[in-house]
Amino acid sequence: MYIILAAESQTLDWVQIIVQSLITIGVVFGGAGFWEFLKTKFQAKREDQKAENASNDQINKMAGQMNEMSIQMTTLTKDVKDIRHDLFLLQEANEATVKYREARDKHDKELAVVQHAIIQSLTGILRERLLENYNRCMEKGYYTKEEREVYGAMYECYVADPFNGNGVMHQLQPKMVALPWTEEEANK
Repeated sequence: MYIILAAESQTLDWVQIIVQSLITIGVVFGGAGFWEFLKTKFQAKREDQKAENASNDQINKMAGQMNEMSIQMTTLTKDVKDIRHDLFLLQEANEATVKYREARDKHDKELAVVQHAIIQSLTGILRERLLENYNRCMEKGYYTKEEREVYGAMYECYVADPFNGNGVMHQLQPKMVALPWTEEEANK
């Protein structure tokens, strides 16, 4: 009978093959066991998909971190370049400062020589004027109030900084102060 049915319809053959296969699978896996098998296979496939998704998420996260690190490296490279430029500028500024200080020190030395010469010249002029006033007052024999003011101011300059005059003028000062104030007092 099986042979007759197979000859009559090809559709029945396919249905029969499918049913026979299902029965065979049911027998092999034991009916409900087949559905458990399919369920286990489906769950395993779902877990594989989850693991793959988690792996992809981890790869994406790592790619994001790599991108962030790349941005940080770019920023760091720029910062290093800026620091090098700043160091170059500092080095140039330091060299300019050293040159300026050398020029300033040279100028200060030259200026000190000139100032010393001026002070020496003025000290000589003050000394000459003090001696001239001393000689004139000694010849007259008196020392007026106006002369005392002028002579006293010149003498104070002569002995003070920066002139620091010394020598004969210190010995002559007491003699000048001892002179009388007017011509009448000198003639007495």
